[in-house]
Amino acid sequence: MWQRVRGDVVGGATAAVVALPLALAFGIASGAGAVAGLYAAVFGGLVAAVFGGCGVQITGPTGAMTAVLVSIVSHHGVSGLFLAGALAGLMQVILGLLRLGKFVKYLPQPVIAGFTNGVSILFFLTAIDDALRSPVIAMATAAVIVLSLRYFKKLPESLFGIIAGLVINELFIHSPHVVGHLPFGIPQLTLSGMPWGSITELIMPAVTICLLGSISALLSAEVTDNMIGAQHNSNRELMGQGLGNIVSSLVGGIPVSGAVARSGVNVYSGGRTRLSSILHAAFLLLMILVFGPIAKRIPLGSLAAVLMVAAVRTADWTSLTLIPRARWSYGAIMMITTVLTVTRDLTIAVAVGVVLAAVVVIVDLVSLPQGRKISGRAAAEASTDPIHPDVQVVGLDGPLFFVGAEHLRSQLRQLLNKPVLVLDFSNVPIMDETGALALRDLVERLQKEGKSAYLGGLNRSSLRMLTRLGVVSSLGRFRVCRKLESAVHRASLDAAQMAIEGASSQVEAPWNEGA
Repeated sequence: MWQRVRGDVVGGATAAVVALPLALAFGIASGAGAVAGLYAAVFGGLVAAVFGGCGVQITGPTGAMTAVLVSIVSHHGVSGLFLAGALAGLMQVILGLLRLGKFVKYLPQPVIAGFTNGVSILFFLTAIDDALRSPVIAMATAAVIVLSLRYFKKLPESLFGIIAGLVINELFIHSPHVVGHLPFGIPQLTLSGMPWGSITELIMPAVTICLLGSISALLSAEVTDNMIGAQHNSNRELMGQGLGNIVSSLVGGIPVSGAVARSGVNVYSGGRTRLSSILHAAFLLLMILVFGPIAKRIPLGSLAAVLMVAAVRTADWTSLTLIPRARWSYGAIMMITTVLTVTRDLTIAVAVGVVLAAVVVIVDLVSLPQGRKISGRAAAEASTDPIHPDVQVVGLDGPLFFVGAEHLRSQLRQLLNKPVLVLDFSNVPIMDETGALALRDLVERLQKEGKSAYLGGLNRSSLRMLTRLGVVSSLGRFRVCRKLESAVHRASLDAAQMAIEGASSQVEAPWNEGA
């Protein structure tokens, strides 16, 4: 319990230190001013943390949205930006109430990987200028972080890196490139100053903010889920993001969104629950109000180093290792999504990636041999075969593509109630990389829970896909069978052995207690 609270405190504090210069920078870049960035990070981030559906998500101003905000300010002024942000927040709340948040779970894996890598590149590039202005401080901070990660894993590496950078700058470098004065006061409501007469002109910019912020936050939540093995509530997260945008706009802040890099800093620093994201906002406010004289002396080079290290750690390196093993379409979709995320914007990148993935699915379906059973989704149902009572057989029906991967996960979560599972692939004519990777994640999660999984009824195409993407090696070749009967037989032997070991431990327990 104490370890978890400590991790949340350190994660929230570290994320706050990283978020401070970003809030200032993005506020200034948007044209609304530094204070607007601070208000957004503190008040918008706090509301999103309290009402959102992803506990470790860190919400605040983001670089991906800056270009949109600059355009709105140039055409409609800062007050128009506040109105557009409030409208976008209202749209996000409506999307959450309509339960449309789960759409991101149906995105192909190469699109999610491409988005993650693209955002990591963007944040890395954002930090380069500050790092080059104070290269010695940046390198020293990065070195302390890396050494802490290598030799002192239980210590808050980012905080130690920033302290090292601060000390080096104060004693030796004396770089003028520091956070600087933090203008901050009690916010005033902006409702009366909003240009309500221009509301029709601000609908489309608000839609853009809504879509960009929603996709960014939900994909960020997906990434953090993979980091900590959790399951966020997409609809609640949308409503939390929407409420955060509404509050931010009403108090004079720019629009906010969940961010992969800052959320990654929180997770890697120990954050595991909602307390970490709430404390992020609290620490940020505390830093501004109480520790302003110290915080304003933090070198921007140190903060740049923290962000650059976090960007490198947040990138999906596993997806890059899969490129030589997966089909060429996997790498192509991922790289196109990454490039478009960096050069254009997230909305276009995701839309293009999904369209390309859909085209690949259509081509795969057209190339299927005649007579194959195709249901268009992955449906799971329990088998009634006479087998060991601790073995559960689940049959999959139809191609296992990215659309059916989430259905497979949700169905299996409802069905699994025995220690040994057999997945029957007899009616699965083909699968793509997203389906195979979803299956791998499912198997790994079952193994962490102490359960066993076997695969049977695989055709050559599916077996080749699972082998190339590491699912077979993750399970062990003994647990993957071409024939369903072999998988059921081996699973029954495993269940019998587990039952014997369980009975033996129960017999020995009283003697151990007496000793």
